[in-house]
Amino acid sequence: MRLRDYLPQIHHAVETVIADLHSEHDHVANLRESVARLTEATHAGYAQAEAVAKFSDEWDDDPMLATAIHWDTYFGVDKDRYHKDQELQQLTNLLAAKEISLSALAGSLLQYAKQGIALQYGRQKHGCPAGRNIGSQSLAEVIWQARNQALHWEDGTFTLPVENCFNKLATEVNPVFGDYKLRNLAYDAVVTFGWRTFSDLERDLLSLDP
Repeated sequence: MRLRDYLPQIHHAVETVIADLHSEHDHVANLRESVARLTEATHAGYAQAEAVAKFSDEWDDDPMLATAIHWDTYFGVDKDRYHKDQELQQLTNLLAAKEISLSALAGSLLQYAKQGIALQYGRQKHGCPAGRNIGSQSLAEVIWQARNQALHWEDGTFTLPVENCFNKLATEVNPVFGDYKLRNLAYDAVVTFGWRTFSDLERDLLSLDP
């Protein structure tokens, strides 16, 4: 079966997996940004209160001004920051608990891609085009070895092609790929490929079926 005929068969499944895979990570990224803004505002508010308290006598201002600013900060921006921190911690814990399932979802995307390549070109990938480069390596090779890493990282039985692939990725693309003996890197591979939609994956696989 050619990749162009295979892709319509996996369209719905891939769209579902990709949506689930990225939603939690996008949420956390947005939440971290919100917490950072609130934390900065909180620190600025307390710094202002301390400055007013320190120099209130020299300015002949109302000595209650600093206290008023302090409590306004406490009940306003700091309270928001606290709740955002709580929400962030809860979501971060949830995300950590979902790491196994996220890796499995990403691994399934790699499996869809690898299976499509194998259906058209066989397990030895005879005649398979290289596709775009990921660092100095071909797309087809990185897809293949990334799926193998996801399958075998727990037992540590890596073939030389897997080791060579991930060592190059760690040097040329992202140092995180140097952790290939420690954890499942399927999600990191999917992020590196830029597979945020079915169309992204489809475009890459169609490049392997000219």
